[in-house]
Amino acid sequence: MHTGIGATSPDASATPPSQRTPSRQTPSRPGASRPNATRTVTIRTTAPAEAPQPRPRPPARPLARHPAAPPSTRRRDIQGLRALAVIAVIFDHVLHWPAGGFVGVDIFFVISGFLITGILLREHERTGRISLRSFYGSRLRRLLPSAAVVLVATGAIGSVLFNQTRAMSTLWDAGASFLFVANWRFTALGTDYFSALAPASAVQHYWSLSVEEQFYLVWPWLMVLMLLVFARGSRTPGRGRRAVGILAAVVVAASFAYAVWDSATNPTVAYFSTFSRAWELGIGAILAVAAPLAARMPVAWRVVLGWAGLAGIVASFIVVTGDIAFPGPGAALPVLATALVLAAGIGGPQRTLLPLTNPVSVYLGNISYSLYLWHFPIFVFLSMLLPAQSMQTTLIILGTILAVSVTSYYLVEQPFHHSPWLRSRRPAGERRDAWHSWREAFGSQFILSSMGVLVIVIVVAVSFQPAGGRATTEAPSVAGADSAVNPDVALQAELAAAVAATAWPGNLSPSLDDAMARTSNDNPARDCFDIGDTPDFGRCTWGADSAPNHMYLVGDSEALSYAPAFKAIAEASDGQWKITTIGLYGCRFTEVLVANEGAGVMDACPQRKLDISERIVADAPQLVVVANAFAEGQDANRSPLSVESLVASTLAETAGYNAAGKIVHLAPPPLGAELGRCYSAVSSPQDCNVGVGSVWQQFAAALSAPSATGDHFVSSLSFSCSAGICPAFAGTLPTKYDTVHLTPAYAVHVAPSIRDALTALGVI
Repeated sequence: MHTGIGATSPDASATPPSQRTPSRQTPSRPGASRPNATRTVTIRTTAPAEAPQPRPRPPARPLARHPAAPPSTRRRDIQGLRALAVIAVIFDHVLHWPAGGFVGVDIFFVISGFLITGILLREHERTGRISLRSFYGSRLRRLLPSAAVVLVATGAIGSVLFNQTRAMSTLWDAGASFLFVANWRFTALGTDYFSALAPASAVQHYWSLSVEEQFYLVWPWLMVLMLLVFARGSRTPGRGRRAVGILAAVVVAASFAYAVWDSATNPTVAYFSTFSRAWELGIGAILAVAAPLAARMPVAWRVVLGWAGLAGIVASFIVVTGDIAFPGPGAALPVLATALVLAAGIGGPQRTLLPLTNPVSVYLGNISYSLYLWHFPIFVFLSMLLPAQSMQTTLIILGTILAVSVTSYYLVEQPFHHSPWLRSRRPAGERRDAWHSWREAFGSQFILSSMGVLVIVIVVAVSFQPAGGRATTEAPSVAGADSAVNPDVALQAELAAAVAATAWPGNLSPSLDDAMARTSNDNPARDCFDIGDTPDFGRCTWGADSAPNHMYLVGDSEALSYAPAFKAIAEASDGQWKITTIGLYGCRFTEVLVANEGAGVMDACPQRKLDISERIVADAPQLVVVANAFAEGQDANRSPLSVESLVASTLAETAGYNAAGKIVHLAPPPLGAELGRCYSAVSSPQDCNVGVGSVWQQFAAALSAPSATGDHFVSSLSFSCSAGICPAFAGTLPTKYDTVHLTPAYAVHVAPSIRDALTALGVI
């Protein structure tokens, strides 16, 4: 459970009493032995008394081997750690500073493992049992209400502000977050935490809660099993701790080894994986097991360790970046530094650690769970509503996060945490009294917090007016393929109008939402670029079989996005051309194998290129058009590939076609805006306008240079951009469904322009 973030669990520094009067085999509460009464599920792991006594007396003092510890109160230094961690995470997201602010989550993991393990161990040593029902009830009462409120609010607001594709994705993300499997959903989607290309889910930060809940779905049961096996019947209080400590050490060793391997081989998966994160919670668990030993530490040592740990945490914010292997071993510094601070505070209050124990830090630590839950959706939504980020907008975002979090803490988190919900069953009268007392205690708090919510809503409604809107204008109809107007002239007019538009047209067909949702599903050549065995060439050929001229379009997914245009060219050629469109998405047609994260791409790519090359040589077509991504990359060994090396490798690959003078390199459209981020109910088409990137220009310059083999080059600027600016639509058609790929409908629309460009080269 997410005890690490703003938990109000008892202080884990308390060392367990070591001398216990054996528990009697009698009901644990009044009325529990009545017929049909429901008992609390507990598991006893210590030996029963040899002779049960009617009135056992508590021990006068604990055994010397477990020295007395400070009273079980909330530790101020732990609250300060939570404050430091959540501030680092918030600043990392909002300010993109400090570089290692994301390690705040790792601090929470250690705190969580420390607190939860300590709670369970102390319960076992105090009562001889662990009540899993009580444990899970307490965790749900602590975590679920606030988490659910944030998820519902995020889903509702996202449905209004986001485009349909992103809104639906957010709802799925929220559902996975509610079930505490968000980390695996983001893993399945290929989410890269450190990538800024795609818009982050508004609930992406729930991945860490999912990791913790999955850990605590298993960890308490493993503890119970170890205590049953090794502490049952034992009168040695430390035996159970030693058994749990060995278990935690095994978990840490196995998980850390896996994290190091996974971070090196599959970093995007490793970041979200419970298996590569469990060692961080395990470090906290080991520290909880060793609490009796840490309590004996001299005061001077505790002071040194506390400050050393704090310095290590601050250093990790600076030296740990997304460029290092993470979480293994990159998270070791913040994890071990946090463990030092926790260990230093076990023996008593850390009065010298003022950066952590001052009242402001303690209060921020108290509300850190609400701060963590609310900060990211608020940041995502306000970033859409506010102008470009400035000092003023940053302060507005941070102020809104604080105001909403404080209100949520008093309106949701505290009341539900202290409510009778999911507590041990009691007679109906006692339950009514408990709920009555709860309403009396929190009634005024509800009223004041609700007023705070109303104030926040009014301020937001008055202050943040959407900059743009959908469907306020209509785009002019596009010219048909048989228009007498030069297709480039007509396209440039449409693109220029789109670049100047300040409101989204209401007559886009398909709509941008539909285009983003359908992606390449409507592309007739989709199966000809799919993973697996090389497709049948006949099924990927368009036009009349008897056509005297044969053309090939080959390449990666850029060739796939152009396929509808070439299909249209073949079908409009009056039986003169048949065109085969075939390739493999994610597989650049270069001599070198370019790394790709897509499942199966690296395995299928070499054979697909070989099969197509052999078929081109055998068919000896009149023309071969090659379309590859204009992006830098890495080879199979993850060594970087420059523009020059990729262009040279492309020319080397096409030289094997034995088609000198018959090769045309068709440029892909310049990299466009991320539609998931720029297109919404409150955005303007201006937000999606982008210029032509330098990498695209470098590729175009290299491929358009005179070639010894007589290769040709066709630019895509005439049907993608106007005066160097590339919009998200032209006429009544969306141009792309993501940053790089033409929509099938727009590809058909630009077919006359591509045909004219090939005609001008004299190749058709």
